[in-house]
Amino acid sequence: MSDKILVLITGANQGLGYYAAQQLAATGNHHVLIGSRDVNKAHKAIETLAADSSIKVSASDFSALEIDVNSDSSIASAAKEVEQNYGKLDILLNNAGVAQAQEANPDGSGPSLREIYRAHYETNVFGASCVTEAFLPLLRKGHTKRLAFTSSGLASLALASTPDTLYAANNYPIYRSTKSALNMIMLGYALGLEQEGFVVSAADPGYCATNLNGNSGFKDPREGAKELVKSCVGAKEEVHGVMVSDDGVVPW
Repeated sequence: MSDKILVLITGANQGLGYYAAQQLAATGNHHVLIGSRDVNKAHKAIETLAADSSIKVSASDFSALEIDVNSDSSIASAAKEVEQNYGKLDILLNNAGVAQAQEANPDGSGPSLREIYRAHYETNVFGASCVTEAFLPLLRKGHTKRLAFTSSGLASLALASTPDTLYAANNYPIYRSTKSALNMIMLGYALGLEQEGFVVSAADPGYCATNLNGNSGFKDPREGAKELVKSCVGAKEEVHGVMVSDDGVVPW
């Protein structure tokens, strides 16, 4: 795989990350590190990917990488492993995320509102930021210098200000606020790293049926994953410093 573009996708053992890994590997140009909190799930995902006859990939197109974005020690160990095995990283897709209950129980049982907010921000914002910082030295050694984030159209303030729609701000207020914060972090990296030749982007995959939402989404995650892939490999003039979707650039 020495001549292939090396990609790390966090949370790639299932859902959007899984299909993005599949689509990137299918180009024949990428070797994908399947990032997962449980390395056994990463290995299982690779077996399933290789067995899928609908798209041509093989187990050799992937490697498993244990990485828990909520653990600084896990992130550091993962970065060290990539450095030792490859010496660089070409593309980082920060995809791992959570979407939990949006409200505390009225009777006081279960997590408090503060704990619900903290859980969302810990993974969706702090985790992505810490992973990015840990892998930046390796990305600087890479050939393509690409940094991408899985965001959401729910992050858009313009769309959120429209009442009586799925995007209205009163729907999923905690989760969407983490994606708005993530977009700001993405934009900061886009401006800060541009002079070094980086391309930095965010993707809105749409409301896809994944474990994140109990498979309630109406869009096939394979289609949503195409936007993640676009954010990773799309032309700079189309994706840098913006959030892309299948409808084009999503308004802030």
